[in-house]
Amino acid sequence: MRFFHCFLLFVLCYAPRAAAQIAPQQLFSDIKLRIDTNLYSWKDNQIEYRGAPHLWFNYQEEDPVIELQLFPKYWALEGVNLQPGDGYEPLDTFRIVNGQYYRAKLRLHNITQTDFLTLSIQARLKYQEAPYIYELRLFPVTKTRAYLPDGSEELFIGEEKIIALESNNFQNIKVLDMWSSGLPINYKLSRKEGRVRIHLLPNEVGNQPLSFVLGIRKPFFNEEGKPVYQLPPISKSFIVKPAKLAFLSMDQREVSYGQSAGREEVEIELKYNPLMEMRKTYRLEAQEEPGGALVAEIFTRNVLGNGKVLCWLRLYDYHRRTDGNLYIKDGDKAVFITNLDIIPKTEVQKLSLRREGQDWQAGSEVFPGERIEVRIEGLSLHRADFRFDGLQQVQRDSLASNDRAVSFSGAVPINIAQKKIRLYNGAEPTGQALRVIEYERPRPFDFITMHYGKDSVLLKDADFLIFLEGQLNDITFQFDNDKIDQGRLYGRQELEMDIQVLEKGKTLMDQKELRNLQICPGSASPRVAAYSEEGCQQTEIRVNEYLKKKTFELETWTTIRLTVRHKSEKYGKAAMSKTVEIVLSRRSTFDIDVSFPAGLLVKRMREPGFGNLGGISMAMIAQFSFYREKNIAKAKPYKFGFGFLAFDAFNFSDSNDKRDVGIVGLASLYPIPTKERSRLSFPLYAGGGYFLSESKWFLLFGPGIRIQL
Repeated sequence: MRFFHCFLLFVLCYAPRAAAQIAPQQLFSDIKLRIDTNLYSWKDNQIEYRGAPHLWFNYQEEDPVIELQLFPKYWALEGVNLQPGDGYEPLDTFRIVNGQYYRAKLRLHNITQTDFLTLSIQARLKYQEAPYIYELRLFPVTKTRAYLPDGSEELFIGEEKIIALESNNFQNIKVLDMWSSGLPINYKLSRKEGRVRIHLLPNEVGNQPLSFVLGIRKPFFNEEGKPVYQLPPISKSFIVKPAKLAFLSMDQREVSYGQSAGREEVEIELKYNPLMEMRKTYRLEAQEEPGGALVAEIFTRNVLGNGKVLCWLRLYDYHRRTDGNLYIKDGDKAVFITNLDIIPKTEVQKLSLRREGQDWQAGSEVFPGERIEVRIEGLSLHRADFRFDGLQQVQRDSLASNDRAVSFSGAVPINIAQKKIRLYNGAEPTGQALRVIEYERPRPFDFITMHYGKDSVLLKDADFLIFLEGQLNDITFQFDNDKIDQGRLYGRQELEMDIQVLEKGKTLMDQKELRNLQICPGSASPRVAAYSEEGCQQTEIRVNEYLKKKTFELETWTTIRLTVRHKSEKYGKAAMSKTVEIVLSRRSTFDIDVSFPAGLLVKRMREPGFGNLGGISMAMIAQFSFYREKNIAKAKPYKFGFGFLAFDAFNFSDSNDKRDVGIVGLASLYPIPTKERSRLSFPLYAGGGYFLSESKWFLLFGPGIRIQL
């Protein structure tokens, strides 16, 4: 069991973000949701929907306040936060209750109209630097009721009747604005002022039944516990009577009229009636009383063999069947009734796009390889036969379409060659198009390789500080163009580069700024044909081409600072930056050291005792210094060398018989740190050598004063 916990903790902390979503039972022992007086839990109220587990709950209000409870399972979970998102609003932060569970309140917004309701929970784990985002998918259900009110059971042929439905949740009812056909009573649904209405148009006289089914947005559970997206059938019988005036049906239910086109004539067939005269013009008005506004004219031409009259229909204004019948008048007297829709000509006025996880936005720019939803807004769109020249897997959303707006979903081919996806109505262009643009995303610097000395490294993996021994011939940046669009499309990369050369004391001695570096994806990209080669960097960048003093001429402990970044004005907050400093270093150095040891304890070999203390001596030593690793010009506190020692050199008394010159090997220790530029220091010496005058070997130890030349 302990092994399983450790393995699971490793997965939580180190698995990449692109891995499959962590199940809630790996983070929490349970998740509970309290709404009204009901409590729902992940253990007991889980449902599989579209291949993913969801927490279902029942709701009544559209904007309820709920309480979310998270029961942590492992000690590695240090805290949780609720991130803002679509469809909900955090009201407070998570608080831990009695050390057992986290609790927070939030408000849901417009549940019925919100699709894919998901709570984004940010979990902080002990051994993972970046927080983990867990998405809790919710599945709201509600019991929706709808019925036809009592009364209004009498209908007349040719007259459209509108009845308001009764329901406890009008928003949850889907409204399909299309007439049924071939029924004794045809019907369609509409929405007005938040309520749902049914339009009835009888076709047969007598006692006629009506039965229809309503689709709903949020389901309810049936007895088997399965979600149901349709209400039970609504049925009612109506008594259909003949029309008060003779109803003359037309062979067309709707015609188009353009106000800017002047008078228009449409050839129609009208049901024959013996009272109708041929070669005569009749007025069409929207009211039975005299003095109505002229909507259209009918000019009767001749009777056809199929019992119809061939007519010219001249249009002057718009009319909707839902607004009532049209009266066929001889002068001001109504003699017949008819009905049809006189609607504007199909016109596309606006395009809007919606990408996954986003809201609708006005615009027409799409990217290769993405799946999008397109909403077309305009006039009389229900008559249009729209098609996109270049869009694939196109599907029409019939539930979200009407005469003013039509929605489609589709995929932009990743290798699409054209720059515009034109919208056609049948074979006629609408003048609207989706414009295909290339991605402009900053890619991490894994496509840039930096060569320096005999080494090379991907720029994204390079250390900030690099120490290099020996001569640096050049620094070269090479670009792997084929890698830019690898995995996903990023597009042309626009970079900037700063080159700075700093002396040992960090004094700036040279500087160069490279602007407008454009690196284009290579032939391996599926979009290579769409990228213009104009302005693209085709060759590598050699730093020496931009320096006054070349890298192989620089002195030890010179720093070359290189900064590569995406252009901030192009990528904004998504822009990345990488800085690398290359320091020309060495492990040791050789110099001449002059010092004045004082109080040296000198032990001459083969002489009794511990030796004698001398006065001020002078030493001239050729010595080696050593530097600390990973530090710039920081010497270790010891040195070794060989040279000459004038022992007791400044004692000129006649009784001084110890003064002598010797060849000496000397080690010096600097216990007191000194500043880098200090010429004066106080070392401790230890070593041995050979006095030339006395011809004796000796050992020595003692302090001194060192003056650096």
